[in-house]
Amino acid sequence: MFQQVRSAVIFASHLPRYREILSILFKYGFADVLKLVALQHLLGFEDATMTKHEKGILSKPLPERLRLALEELGPTFIKFGQIVSSRRDLINNAYYEELCLLQEQVPAFSFNEVVSTIQEALGAPIKTLFASFEEVPHGCASIAQVHEARLVDGTRVAVKVQRPRITQVIQQDLAILADLAAFLENHVPDIRGLNPQKVIEEFSVTLLKELDFTNEAANAERFAKQFEEENFIVVPAIYRKFSSNKVLTMDFIEGLRVNDLKAIKQHHLSAKDTAEQLTKLIYQQIFTYGFFHADPHPGNMVLLPSGAIGLYDYGMMGTFSMQFRQSIAMLITGLAKKNHRQVMHALLEMSEEGDVEDSANFLAEVEEFSQQNLAGALADIRLGKVLNQLIEMLRKNHLRMKGSFYLGIKALTQVEAIGRELDSKLNFIMIGKPYAMELMTERYQPKRMLIILARLFTESIDLLEELPHDVRLFYSRLKRGQLQIPLEHRIAPEGIEPLRQTLDSVFNRLVNALLAASLLIASSILIHSRLPPKIGDIPLFGLIGFLIGFFMCLRLAFSIWKHGGL
Repeated sequence: MFQQVRSAVIFASHLPRYREILSILFKYGFADVLKLVALQHLLGFEDATMTKHEKGILSKPLPERLRLALEELGPTFIKFGQIVSSRRDLINNAYYEELCLLQEQVPAFSFNEVVSTIQEALGAPIKTLFASFEEVPHGCASIAQVHEARLVDGTRVAVKVQRPRITQVIQQDLAILADLAAFLENHVPDIRGLNPQKVIEEFSVTLLKELDFTNEAANAERFAKQFEEENFIVVPAIYRKFSSNKVLTMDFIEGLRVNDLKAIKQHHLSAKDTAEQLTKLIYQQIFTYGFFHADPHPGNMVLLPSGAIGLYDYGMMGTFSMQFRQSIAMLITGLAKKNHRQVMHALLEMSEEGDVEDSANFLAEVEEFSQQNLAGALADIRLGKVLNQLIEMLRKNHLRMKGSFYLGIKALTQVEAIGRELDSKLNFIMIGKPYAMELMTERYQPKRMLIILARLFTESIDLLEELPHDVRLFYSRLKRGQLQIPLEHRIAPEGIEPLRQTLDSVFNRLVNALLAASLLIASSILIHSRLPPKIGDIPLFGLIGFLIGFFMCLRLAFSIWKHGGL
């Protein structure tokens, strides 16, 4: 009862925002699409409200109307559109291209509120923290705005200050989005397949992380550590003493807009070199480290006088595991070599499903896709476009990738677009091929194989250590009649003796197989270690162990064959 009352109170507090959201949706012609008739009556809308549109709005394409509606709805919905634009499994090309145009051009909030936020977040007046602080913001976005300032020691810094009450606004919008997602999933069959509740859940986690600037600070520091030995990338240092969850102070990086060809030429810098550096940088992030900047658009990058690239805004980052990176490497090299089967296996490895019902048909689709998109010269192939079309094919086959994969495609697409703007002859795939090949080669390095063998050996020892006790306990319970085994057939008159003998045989073979495998693994490690004494160039103990293990395997195979095979 209490929970129902609480839900009703929360819903009532959200009513004004509900009305505003639905008014905007109706304004852009989404009333029929969303089928919000129940909410319309509940919130007191008349039928006439649904037909009141500004002149010419309904003549615009549906994707454009969606983008305009999201921009009018505010920061939460703008961010949602930006993130959805990276999920190519959820939207088609028309919506993707339109949502990519979403901007965050919003007016600045007052300097008094800036001062108040900093004092509350850092626990000291702004005048004691900074020697100087520019009142006019250097840049504004939906969540925060940036001011130039100087520390007491004269260091030039950029101070990112969160908008007042933005957390409450976003939390309210997220609650409303969750309600709308549940409503759509229950009442709109066409949308149910997109799993809107799961999408909103993932989006909420991402956005709430962005609201906590301590996460961004940690991301920037981790990213800087990755590239601390490189001189072609500059990451702003974070000043933790002057930062909190709502204020972030970092080095002020100033330079040329990275895609401003005219300015680059005027400053005697090479657009071609910059394009190659940007391309290598994104491949290093994805393949070498597996931790990458997920929004590398021109507004987040500058070109310094030295030719180095300054990169900032680490609120949205992507992460790939080693296994996932190797699968992406397999995909990239498969595309480069036009190896259809390799591309198919890579895609299945990266998918959440891991398999497809009709693999022959899927391979045929991959081959057709390759002929349509990879027929030209490698330098002319647009990797971002190919990957996005590949995702469209996956969507039709009901295959879903992990969320970070779409962030990776988004990052690659953005960097490729900038790179080709700087150098129209940029061979984006060929530059990435060495990084992918190196990662695939590492998969079969002797050092890695030894680590795998050592791990298998350790796990085998653990199993052998536990197995006798488990077998003894199992057998003891079985002999005392304390073990219940559901059987659908009757026990023979001779009792459970045949069953006991069968179990003895099974466990004897299992123990023999484990011992043989352990001996072979241990012997392989000893042989590779080259420890004396030796026979010829082969360590004696390793050779003896290998021969004993091999004999045990032969004996086991003969026993299985003698008793009727597997």
